[in-house]
Formats: sequence, structure tokens, C-alpha cells
Amino acid sequence: MPQSIAQATLAAPELVHGVSTDVWTPWELTRRISPRAEVRVMVAEADGRLHMNQYPRLYRLGPAAPTTPWCVRLADDDQVFRLLCFDFDAKDGDDAVERAVDDCDALSGILHANSIAHVVCQSSSGGGRHVWVGLRGGAAAAVVTGVAQAAHATYRSLDHGMLLNPREGAARPPGAPHRDGSTSIVLRGRVDSLTEPTTTTEDLGRLAEVLGERAPAARPEDSRPSGPLDASHRAHRGLSRWGEGHMATVGGGDNPSWTGFMCLLAAASAGWSVRDVERAAQTAPGMEHYRTKNSGRGTRRPRSTAEGAERLERQWAKAQQYAALQQSLPEAREPADLAELTAIVTDVDDILHRIRVSPGRWGQTEAAISQRSILTALAYLTLQTGKRVVAASIRDLGLMVGLGRTTAADALRALQTAGFIDRVHGPDGVNAAEWRLTPRFSTGTGSVRSQPFNNPRPPTELFLHRTVLVRSIEDQLTDQLHDLFTRKGLGHLAGRLYALLREHASLTIESAARLLGVTVRHTTVIFSRLRRSRLLVKHVEGWARARRDLRDQAARLIRVAGTLVARQKSYQAEREVWAWWLAEQSTMSSSPRDRPRRPHVSSRPLFDASAPGERVWPRYPRSGDGLANHREARFYVDAGVLSPTNRWQLAG
Repeated sequence: MPQSIAQATLAAPELVHGVSTDVWTPWELTRRISPRAEVRVMVAEADGRLHMNQYPRLYRLGPAAPTTPWCVRLADDDQVFRLLCFDFDAKDGDDAVERAVDDCDALSGILHANSIAHVVCQSSSGGGRHVWVGLRGGAAAAVVTGVAQAAHATYRSLDHGMLLNPREGAARPPGAPHRDGSTSIVLRGRVDSLTEPTTTTEDLGRLAEVLGERAPAARPEDSRPSGPLDASHRAHRGLSRWGEGHMATVGGGDNPSWTGFMCLLAAASAGWSVRDVERAAQTAPGMEHYRTKNSGRGTRRPRSTAEGAERLERQWAKAQQYAALQQSLPEAREPADLAELTAIVTDVDDILHRIRVSPGRWGQTEAAISQRSILTALAYLTLQTGKRVVAASIRDLGLMVGLGRTTAADALRALQTAGFIDRVHGPDGVNAAEWRLTPRFSTGTGSVRSQPFNNPRPPTELFLHRTVLVRSIEDQLTDQLHDLFTRKGLGHLAGRLYALLREHASLTIESAARLLGVTVRHTTVIFSRLRRSRLLVKHVEGWARARRDLRDQAARLIRVAGTLVARQKSYQAEREVWAWWLAEQSTMSSSPRDRPRRPHVSSRPLFDASAPGERVWPRYPRSGDGLANHREARFYVDAGVLSPTNRWQLAG
């Protein structure tokens, strides 16, 4: 049961601002725990309402409580943290509340396992969560930053900005009112752990280590289950080893929503159908999230059939987007040393920063918008592979960002001319060209340093920073990777604006225009299109994403649904024809004695489709004049005649 703040009795802590009573209200609790003599309060507008989620005015601690919501700053005047608040946001889509609750429960479990006293609150009627920790003796900003970065890398719903800001980082304390009329309700924990804290700096160091070990890997295949496994569970279809581990995680582990999504991502990567996923959701231990929901009280209750099916459908569509983005990833390679990985992470971070602070360069034309997406995709490949030089074809890059191959090729040439990337090697047969981000983004050799050369940052911090960057780019690319945001749909810039609304809770037309680097008039048109597709809703501070993701419905209404899938199939067919023609050229250039006997493409040979060895291609189609007939070759490829499992062939 939630603890009533009005009934709690606490002794005064070491730092007190004029409180002498033992029985307190939310305001008296604030006076007991506040590290400073003032709190920040909201200011009502002329109509008496609280439209802006801002706390611009200082209010002196005293007997009289403010008449508007307030927040307490986490650090004292010397910028030493006395309080920690982990803010789990529940604003991003239909599933945001459950993700926030699951992430909060997972962190609460870690704190409990490490004997760190804490208080869990429901921050408002929106369903978000706050986890409060009191610090005995305070903690330096550097120590708190380490904990915040590790927690942010581990939990997607965590807003860790206040923990990185010792000057003004603040949050509404337990019991404080919200501008929507609700209050912060204590769900678990004793609030006297905030007035008489026991957590020390050593405890925070240990917490940062534990969170760093639990942070998800940058690549799904390197991820680990979040709980014990059911050794008896077997998936009804083939899965990767990491996918089998997530599917067999008992009860979804300590974070069922994350485990459930990893199960779907593994299924999408393995080529499962939606019926396969629906079947697995009924019995797979790791897909507990789609059978039950978090009650918010430390227990789970069954979902209705309709609710479970709707949630599974939404998450399956999202998993397919991530799988489509990651299918073009080349094999990863461990960097030669941490100095190399540090340089890669630093370069990518610098590129993303330069893109962010120069919106005019990357938004003034349609070509510049495409260049931005292609450069971001190359940065993503560099981070994921851990290699300076990455192989990427124009088709793969185009599929990663939702652009056509010719547009991707034009963007690569423009980026190379502008000096942002270098082409190390051109395409060679079926092998793609190799690209490298230009090293001019790295720290110059003549820069003044406060540390020895090639002295990388600590491994944990480096890997966490890499994980956060990968996740940020993945969110951006998958948000705009949709049929709706293709050229025949709402356009690529509309996808970029939609992705921006994940980073920002709301945007006005003017602020969005500045971030996109386009005119207000152009931005207004994009907002209008997104609003017409019911992807945006009116917000007190501008416009925000709709809670339901209706991109699929909007794509069907304007008849662009399936555009990206069709493009992917077309590119795969082009690759098949190209590989077939290269095999034909190899045969023609060999001596007649060494040429293999090749059947006609329309013959029906008997062979074992699973037999290892080099592929034997049939004779390439020829016209009556003896020249290669590429159109007929494409027809055979589209018809699936060359596939070892097509209907014209039998398994041996």
C-alpha cells in the first residue's frame, strides 16, 4: 500500500531549514531534505493555469507552502549531491508506462540487492516513476555522473539529465503536487531514508559497477538474458543462440518488457512470421510481458487477449524495423586497443554534435537531408563494427535510412567531395565499396592535453558511451525508416521531424524549424502533413507525438505501404542477377577444359539444398544474337527459379 506522507513521523536530518515538528506534510518533508534554502516553483499564467512545465522562480523555505508545484534541487550550494532522483519517463508511446515501471522495478531490485535504501514514487497520474536515494555526507558530481551514465545506458526510459546538472538539477519530491492536479505518491520504501540517509560514496561506486555490467550490449548477439533460463524450453522454429537465451528467460527476467522485445527482435532477425510470434507468445518464458502486465505493486496480473494481441502487434512492427536496420551490419571486430575504440567513439560523437549544431548545413536542400542520413548511417556502422573502415553498398545504406540506391550514391559522392568521408576501396565484384570517416574530426596533434597521448578513457565509461550513442542513432534511424516517410509518402524530412519528437517532449513550429534548418513555412507544411496523418497531438508547449503509433495506418491510406519491402526485394534480385553475371564472366574467361557443365536455367536438377560447397550457377540467358539477356535473367530471378528451394527442384 502507498505510504501516506501526512501520517509519517520522522526525526530531523543533519541539514534542516527551520523545521521543528515531528509530524510533517509534503512541504515539511521538502524543508527537511532540501540541500538548499530555496526550491524552484512554477508560475501561473495570466489565466491562472500552469501551461509550461518550467520552474523559473525561487521560493524561500519557510512555514508557508507555495501555491504552485515545486521541485527540490539535488545538490547543495557547493554542487555536492545530497539527493539522487532517477526519473523514469512514461511519455513515449502506448507502452511507455509499462516500460518505465519495469525499468524502475529493475533498478529498485538492484538497489535492494546492494542494501541501498530508496523510495519509489509514482511521479504523477501519467504513470512515470521516481526513485529517490538520500546520500550521507554527499557525493561529488563526478561520482554521480558515473552512476547516471551507467543507469542511462541500462534503462531506456531513464531521463538522467538532472543527475548530470549539479547546479540546477531538480525534481518534485515525494508528495509534491503536479501541474495536472495529481501528486507524487510513495509506493515503496521509507521516506526517513531521505531525512536520515545511509548511502555513501562507496555504495554509489559499487552501484555504478553493477549497472555497468548489466548495460545492454551494442549488438543484440552480444546481449545476455536478464534472469535464469528454463533449460527445458525449445522454440518451435530456429533462432540464434542469443535469441534462444532470451526466449527461455524465466518470467522475462528482472525486466520483462526489455526481454520480450529482445525475443521479438531475435524472431524478426530469424525470419519468423507474425503467426510464429503469436504462437511463441503463448508459452515462451521470455515473452511473459505479452501475457501479463506489471501492476505497479511488485506483482503482475494477466492481460486480456485483445490487449496482449494489440501490444504484440505494435512491438512486432517495431522489432521488424530494428531488424531491417541491423541486417546490413557487417561482422564486428574487436578494436586493436582501447585507444582505437576511443578515437572511433570520439569521432562519431563529434560528427553527431556537428550535425546537431549546424542544422542549416544539413537541412537547406533535399540533397543535404539525404547526406545527413547517409553520414549518420556510416557513423552507425563504424560504431557497431569497431572498425575505421567499413564496407557498405549503396543499396544497404539506402535500405538503412529509407532512401533509394541512386539517392544514396549521390549522397556518398557529395559527402566525399565535401571531405566528410573517404572511399578507401571501390566495389570489387560482389564486394561493396569501403568507406572511412575522415580523421579531421579527431583531436589535432597539436592540441594541448592534460593527459598523456593515447591514454583512453576507462573501459566501462567508454563502452557505456558507445552503447548510448548506438542506441541514439538506432532510435533516430528506425523512427524515420518507414514507408510513410519515403519520397512518395510524406517525405524524408517528415521522418526526421518525427524522430526529433522522440528527443524532445514537444516542439513548436519555430523551434522545429531551427532544429531542422528549414524555413518556418516549410516546417508548417510538414507539421500539417503529420497532423493530418494523426501522428501529432496538440501540446501546451507546441506539438507532441501521439501516444499511439499510427504510421502503418497512414501509409495504407496514402497507398505507400510495402514500399520499403518491395525495394528490399528488388535490390536482392539485382544482387542475384549481378552475382549470376559475374559467375558467367568467370566461366567465359576460363579455358574450355576447366569450365563446369552447367544446366539450363529451366532444367530441374536433383540436389540437396543444404549441401555445402560453392554454388553452381546455370547458364546465363542469351538472346538470339548470342548476347547476354539481362532482362530474361531478372525474370528468372524474380520467379525464384534460381533458388535452391524453389518448386522446380527436389531435395536429394
